[in-house]
Amino acid sequence: GVPTQKLLLPQTFDVPPRDADWIEQNLSVLQKMGIGIESFGPDTFKIDSLPSFLDVSDAAQFMRKVIDDLKSASNSASPMRLGEEMIAKSVCRHAVKANDPLRYREVEKLIRDLLDCDLPYCCPHGRPTMIQISLAELEKKFGRKI
Repeated sequence: GVPTQKLLLPQTFDVPPRDADWIEQNLSVLQKMGIGIESFGPDTFKIDSLPSFLDVSDAAQFMRKVIDDLKSASNSASPMRLGEEMIAKSVCRHAVKANDPLRYREVEKLIRDLLDCDLPYCCPHGRPTMIQISLAELEKKFGRKI
């Protein structure tokens, strides 16, 4: 499952009745996405955890956006698939980028974490995370034979 982080203070938020119905029907999908959400009265929901990789200051506002995005796109794909895509995009936004300075220990941890993944050879968008370089290629790049 998705690693989650409990909110220090759970947040409640109200939605229009049509959104409340949609949320009720998709509670399990939202929970599989790492969102700790439950009904908290008529048209009101409580959020007590979010995916740990997200940096969200207003959980209620974040949830309204997630719900709008999932509802508007749910005609073309399943909410679960859309949720996975949203998580993948969020992970990429928070990922280490090229030229980010890293300490040796951070590099080691990144490599260990990558190799522990189910799909270590590509990012969530399908781009490669590692490549194979032949000895001949290395020799050519460095201008010497080993």
